[in-house]
Amino acid sequence: MRLQQASVLSRAERDLVKAAALDALLSGALADLELTAASLNCRLTDPLEIRRLNHTFANQDEVTDVLAFAAVAVEGGRDFVIPSSEMDFIGDIVISVATAAERAGLARVDAAAELRLLAIHGLLHLLGHDHHQPASASRMTTATRRLLSRDASRRGVPAPRVPALKAQA
Repeated sequence: MRLQQASVLSRAERDLVKAAALDALLSGALADLELTAASLNCRLTDPLEIRRLNHTFANQDEVTDVLAFAAVAVEGGRDFVIPSSEMDFIGDIVISVATAAERAGLARVDAAAELRLLAIHGLLHLLGHDHHQPASASRMTTATRRLLSRDASRRGVPAPRVPALKAQA
């Protein structure tokens, strides 16, 4: 698991990333999912970079909080071959720290908890989960709650409140 912080992050954003302990969260989640050999990249960045990535890869010219780029398409689509030395690589998660903090403030939730929620959300997308239909949104919500609850248990804190995902086509 490789965690990378963009150089444009402020000191407060870097402190927030540290408080979220995303490396331990994602490593623990992979272990919980029995994917201990799996690896991924998680990039913590700013709204400008995530907007550019969202425009380039999703044709949506807007800021978002998290993007996930699976290394292997779950249902077809990608035209590249992963080198054998990287066969356990599952993909990249990109999170806009400022956007996550802003949305956490609007929702009156802890910003570090919001970063953890987004990291798990991205991980589940890498593993093929989606929330396009009510049933898949429900499954993804359940998986998110389970992984964040296990993380909270490891850290000795109460499980966070995880809102149900709404189906998005």
